[in-house]
Amino acid sequence: MEGQTFHIPLKHARSSADKYVVREIRSNIARVCKDERGYTLPEILTAVSIMSIILAIGIIVLLALLERWRVEAAADQFAADLRLAHTRATEQLTDWRVVFMHDGTPLSRCSSADYCMVKLNFPYGAGDPTPALADDTPQVRRELPEWTKIKDVTFDPDCSHGDPNAVVPPSYCGSDAAQNGATRTLEFNSNGTVRTLRPGQSGTVVISSEDGSPTCPVVFNAPTSRIRIGDISY
Repeated sequence: MEGQTFHIPLKHARSSADKYVVREIRSNIARVCKDERGYTLPEILTAVSIMSIILAIGIIVLLALLERWRVEAAADQFAADLRLAHTRATEQLTDWRVVFMHDGTPLSRCSSADYCMVKLNFPYGAGDPTPALADDTPQVRRELPEWTKIKDVTFDPDCSHGDPNAVVPPSYCGSDAAQNGATRTLEFNSNGTVRTLRPGQSGTVVISSEDGSPTCPVVFNAPTSRIRIGDISY
């Protein structure tokens, strides 16, 4: 027996090494987990508050942009209809009118539309007999985009210092001497000019959101019938 060497089986040696590796891995995991911690309640509440503030600011900015885009779209539509009336007047060699209320009130004489486009039977000039609407062309009712309106105009009401004989429905001179409820009318003539029913007046139609801001002006020039959209403002 003396002098003999005992060999540990290889499988037992490998088993011991595996156990050592496993112990080391578990020890490292425990040490890492011991150093880590979760978020505290105040930290979570702070993060949620910051995110809520950022979200609220984003919503306010988005709503303001949507309101601005609606007003711009309404001004674009109104200006496009004025240009269309000008084109039809010069092509058809008769007058076209765009009629509306100065404060955006629905136009009762045109099915409560925001504004109305009508065609005259013959071109009208000061001193001519009272004009008539063309029988073959019905009134064109037009509505501005939702939550927008005509806020104001810078020219006189129909019949004010002008020719009352020029007024035919849906235009209206008003219910009394103060011209309450009087319409505003832009007449596009067959010779390429535009006028109010007070000849020679240029002016501006102000488009706004329902609450009055922002606003966007649509400017017309009587001698040249040029239609221009101004800058939006608050």
